[in-house]
Amino acid sequence: MSGRHLLVLAVGVMAISWSAPLIRLADPTPALMLAAFRLSVAAPPMVVLAAGTRRDEFTKLSRRDLLLLTLSGLALAGHFATWVASVQRTSVVTSVVLVTMQPLFVGFGAWIALRERPSNDVIAGAVIAMFGALMLAGDDLGDRGSLEGDVLALLGGVLSGVYLVAGRGARARVSTVTYGAIVFSVAAVALIASVVLAGTEVTGFTSSVYVYALLFGLVPHLVGHNAFNWALGSLPAAVVAIAILGEPVGATVLTAIVLDEVPSGLEWLGAGIVLAGVWVALRRARAPSAAVREPVEL
Repeated sequence: MSGRHLLVLAVGVMAISWSAPLIRLADPTPALMLAAFRLSVAAPPMVVLAAGTRRDEFTKLSRRDLLLLTLSGLALAGHFATWVASVQRTSVVTSVVLVTMQPLFVGFGAWIALRERPSNDVIAGAVIAMFGALMLAGDDLGDRGSLEGDVLALLGGVLSGVYLVAGRGARARVSTVTYGAIVFSVAAVALIASVVLAGTEVTGFTSSVYVYALLFGLVPHLVGHNAFNWALGSLPAAVVAIAILGEPVGATVLTAIVLDEVPSGLEWLGAGIVLAGVWVALRRARAPSAAVREPVEL
């Protein structure tokens, strides 16, 4: 791995690590509004790029591919809506670590949807991570709001797994650019519609709240997402996925510095066990061929 790769991965980890702190800084912005901001910022550049370079690909999409991409986009919308709400209710380290269990949900989701049996490493990693997750949840048993946040984080991880498994069904035939343009657009439209239907308040906040909401879309997604997708072009997917495990550490450090929120000893222990489980699941993962490399979910 070259110094250039290390630099890009470091930039990517730092960028996505700002997600949770920015959610907290944007308080009291509603979760749906923040999620809609993020996808509304992410979708337009992909649409413009796809329209300029992959226009012919849109006309060749099958009905099945469109269905899978739509499902992937709806799952992505649900992922961000639940995870943002989670960060607003529970500790940053708990929320970020629980949603980082996504690779485990992908492994078992692929077993159900694609008949791909999870490896022994994935099964062992899931068992280890579950112990850590129970430890994190146990630390929140006395606080109903925090426990709700834990459940929302797990649901966000499950929906992220659905996003990746559904998208994987179309990725062998659809480029990353077209994939991103369609999936991000579906997610953005779904979240904006949810904001309207739910009557979510989008005005009346201070200017700093809107700045943080905009940064939530720009820094973690456009910088972090693109850094990892660039790395996927020349590094094994497992290496990139393991690098993303740096997010809980980065998010926790940034939150401690910016918001003075320091995890308890039990949270540190539970978080370490969860991340160890995810690492076990990923350590011998094979890199997919260049034609079917999947974009990383951040």
